[in-house]
Amino acid sequence: MIQDSVAANVTQVKLEGLYEPPPVAFTFETIGWSVLAVLLVLILILIVFFQIRKYIRNKYRREALIELESINGNTTAFNQTFVILKRVAIRVFGREKVGPLYGKEWLGFLEKTGRRVSLVNFEEQIYSSMYNEKELAVKEKEEIILNAKKWIKTHANKL
Repeated sequence: MIQDSVAANVTQVKLEGLYEPPPVAFTFETIGWSVLAVLLVLILILIVFFQIRKYIRNKYRREALIELESINGNTTAFNQTFVILKRVAIRVFGREKVGPLYGKEWLGFLEKTGRRVSLVNFEEQIYSSMYNEKELAVKEKEEIILNAKKWIKTHANKL
């Protein structure tokens, strides 16, 4: 009997849908989004600033590489390679440090301050070309110029 009355009440109750609050609007009105936007803009400005500064500071490298490219085709101007290297080294490390270097010390300095640069192996060929005006083999010239380019691209003040 009680079950019948409960069943009767349930059928009489009109069930309606559940109450749902209105959906939360996704807007950028909170302070967190503004802070994030400002931080992202500042980071972007800093990245651009440092890239431009790096580009300007490395102008001497680009100019030296262009000079080496012009020497690469000219067999008579091969000795200019070391003039260019000395000029770049003086600009980076200072005249006091680089000026007195010559011979094996100079080539060792280039190897020590560059990454994967190997010029000491060509010491005899370099000096016979410079002082005895002996013509080097094309492969040796290419290797020396390749190492010079590598030094210009990779030198760092490790001293």
